[in-house]
Amino acid sequence: MTTPATWYVITGNADYYWRVVAPARAIGAKLCMIPEEGGYRAVTEPNDDTAFRWRLHDTDTGYIEYPDHEGAAVWTRPDLARATHARAMREQLGIRTVAEVDDNYVGDPRLNVFMHSNRFDETKRLDHLKSCASMNAIIVTTPQLRDIYYKAVKDQFGRKLIPPIHVCGNHLFLEDWPVPIARDGPLRVGWMGSPAHIWDVDLAWPAMLHARNRGCDTYMIGYNPADPDDFVVETDRSLHKAKQWAKAVTHHVPWELLDGSRRLALPLDIGLAPLQHNHFTLGKSDIKAIEYAISGAAPVLSNTPVYSRNWTHGETCLLAGSPREMLNCVDLLIRKPSLRERIVENAQQYVREERDITKHADEWREAVCGDSADLLRDPSERVDAVGARTA
Repeated sequence: MTTPATWYVITGNADYYWRVVAPARAIGAKLCMIPEEGGYRAVTEPNDDTAFRWRLHDTDTGYIEYPDHEGAAVWTRPDLARATHARAMREQLGIRTVAEVDDNYVGDPRLNVFMHSNRFDETKRLDHLKSCASMNAIIVTTPQLRDIYYKAVKDQFGRKLIPPIHVCGNHLFLEDWPVPIARDGPLRVGWMGSPAHIWDVDLAWPAMLHARNRGCDTYMIGYNPADPDDFVVETDRSLHKAKQWAKAVTHHVPWELLDGSRRLALPLDIGLAPLQHNHFTLGKSDIKAIEYAISGAAPVLSNTPVYSRNWTHGETCLLAGSPREMLNCVDLLIRKPSLRERIVENAQQYVREERDITKHADEWREAVCGDSADLLRDPSERVDAVGARTA
């Protein structure tokens, strides 16, 4: 067998280049990309006509066949249905199974818009934790996220049931570097992100308004707080917020859902990354800073460990600890083009030297393929995705 693993992911998320396509390519794994539409059927009903083909070979024993599977099985953000497949692969076929998680889904749902809007109650949180802990190993993006999941599994199931947790950061193939969008007009200042940042973007509002007042073009890429339709619930407060943001934004660029084979060039010269500092956001990664740098934008980043652990103030970015500091950083970069150009040059050099995935392929290979210690883990000491632990 030459293929080390098969990666299973339900598509539709903006991060699957970083967490699926790039690492799978780096270690020579194959992809099973299950479309979001029809994904529930694909994983819950035996079928021969979806990206995820499987058959219930023996109804008495529950023996399942996976005709397209090769190597280890990596499950991105597994739920109970996918964890059940992972268990069948592991127990019936001896396949190593790995959960991959890129965000904190075990924290307070009030701090996570996705969890809040999907009514991620304690039962759903526990189901997610069971799904991850039932695997041979877990892969996460950052040391902070590793510590969060380690503690969550320990507190829920006990120290003996914690699977190995591997940290594999976000890296890219340098040949996937986007062609920068040339500026033809005023300096461009902006922010990129999803509605999950609804509580973060206000940290950037003074800087955005200041940039517009200084004659810059200001961009919101993805989520647009100046558009009331982008609010889940329309209230007097949200309408007021939209009016305020409309004063600061000159351009809105909708999301472009990429196929995972290329990166989106951002039309920015200065890129803002506002981020609140709390237990949930500590689990996030620094993708936004990388995206800004490779697009030719000087990153202005919230001064939290998410960014400060990898990015250096005054060299590869400017770090801001408050809305006022973010405004001051933007003003400085507007007034000093030589500083802006130097930061972009340094940031791009950092990405070339440290974030080239070919230099990190072994980290991913070890996490996905594991070692004898992972494979010999006692089955009686493993969390069962549909119960407390295996018999």
